[in-house]
Amino acid sequence: MKAAILLLAYGGPERTEEIEPFLKRLLRRDPLPPGLLARVEKKYNAIGGGSPLPSICRKIREKLSHELDDLPVFLAFRYAEPSIDNVVKKMSRDGITRIYAISLSPHSSTISSAAYYKTLEEVTASNKLEMVRLENWYREAAYNQLVAKRVLKTAQERGFKIDADDTHLLFSAHNIPQSYIDQGDTYVDEITANVEAVRELLPKCQSSLAYQSKGNAPGDWLEPEIEDHLLGLKQRGCCNIIVVPVSFSMDHLETLYDLDLELQEFCKVNDLNLCRSQPANADDDFIAMLVQFIHRKNM
Repeated sequence: MKAAILLLAYGGPERTEEIEPFLKRLLRRDPLPPGLLARVEKKYNAIGGGSPLPSICRKIREKLSHELDDLPVFLAFRYAEPSIDNVVKKMSRDGITRIYAISLSPHSSTISSAAYYKTLEEVTASNKLEMVRLENWYREAAYNQLVAKRVLKTAQERGFKIDADDTHLLFSAHNIPQSYIDQGDTYVDEITANVEAVRELLPKCQSSLAYQSKGNAPGDWLEPEIEDHLLGLKQRGCCNIIVVPVSFSMDHLETLYDLDLELQEFCKVNDLNLCRSQPANADDDFIAMLVQFIHRKNM
């Protein structure tokens, strides 16, 4: 048996010409709705022309490869290249017979980890490979400690007294349709558990959870939405807000545009002082946590 690690991630366009195929793959629509491409291109242009997520994922793969010198490490994206299908075929050609799969999205939802694993199951079955999921690393004490550490660092840099009455930790998670939850999606349960684990490390802080980046699909979405929740916090006298992007392990459009630009402007208009903590990205403490997590799975 020859085993390997396969990192799975959402993906994202790194250049303007990659935005349209990325959206078509994500939305499973061709052609795209009128005006959508222009709106999305404008957002990516505002953060430098593309998503940093693929590059961050490659750095994670490189660092893990160095630490796991007895296991080859591969990387595949669900909505971009290199695709899960193409990477698994390469692994098969390389003689890999068992794949240990790790999603780099902390929590599972219908369009994130669940979609990655569903695709991987189909591809590994057709290529006669064994697939083992290494899931739920968001529960690791080391991971929650690094999230809390970044919150404290952000508060210190901004001069916020973290346990003050006017300071509030706002955990922010990507919004999804309520229908996903009604159909058995575990996303909210996982987010809530993650938030509680970090809260335990910061017991004197006021905190709450809200949802960002709501899509345009009809029907109910998760609540509260972050803008409405911020206005409620202001009414309670909480004007110093530290946003903790709990559902994101890496920077991408939803942190760099939706939070750093769009939500920051919203807060300026409404006299709120907003900053956000950094996600794990490819930082060494995140890599160390992943290595420990992999080794403990007794592969």
